[in-house]
Amino acid sequence: ARLAAQTLAHEVRNPLAGIRAAAQLIAKSHDPQTNALANLICAEADRIHRLTKAIDAFPSPAGERRRFSIHEALERVRLLVSSSVPDIVIVEEYDPSLPFVCGDFDQIVQALLNIAQNAAEATRGAPSPILTLRTSFRPGVRVRKTPAEAARAQLEVQIADNGPGLNPEIMERVFEPFVTSKPKGMGLGLAIAAEIVAAHDGRIEVSSQPGRTSFGITLPLGED
Repeated sequence: ARLAAQTLAHEVRNPLAGIRAAAQLIAKSHDPQTNALANLICAEADRIHRLTKAIDAFPSPAGERRRFSIHEALERVRLLVSSSVPDIVIVEEYDPSLPFVCGDFDQIVQALLNIAQNAAEATRGAPSPILTLRTSFRPGVRVRKTPAEAARAQLEVQIADNGPGLNPEIMERVFEPFVTSKPKGMGLGLAIAAEIVAAHDGRIEVSSQPGRTSFGITLPLGED
């Protein structure tokens, strides 16, 4: 499995250099919107490159940790989703007073992006597709990894859509690999998201009914 993962990572990196070089050329355009999208392509190419290099090195599941604002990660997610699903309305309801989290920025972006893309795709065909991104502090909720470790306060990210809801037959297994209701889906996006969140000592849960599906991701706040 490791050899297969390393081979895939190598093959993914090969076209990335060409994609990034083309994006850099496009970024020389005098159109500000074109420049912004080209710079986004470059940033994502760099992020994917870092992720594939991490597969080669096989580090700890949480990768390289640093302190960052969860809103920085959500802004990257918003840009990517709005570029791939241009007709969707993205509503941001953020708590600006939230402290930083501590973790692997690239992996957290990937986890949130996997969930948000699934949610956005679920709204296709809806008359007014809406994706809601919300952050909040979880007062009274503290988690610790070991009995000797200090309990850490939690924040929550909610990603909700107004699509038709999850199929009840897969609701209980939605975070398992290869479970999907998409005709061409592989069923890995949510499984990977759950693995990344767990590696960051977080938790992920879902609630769904027709017209609203919501994923809640709790993550420990970074140490001061």
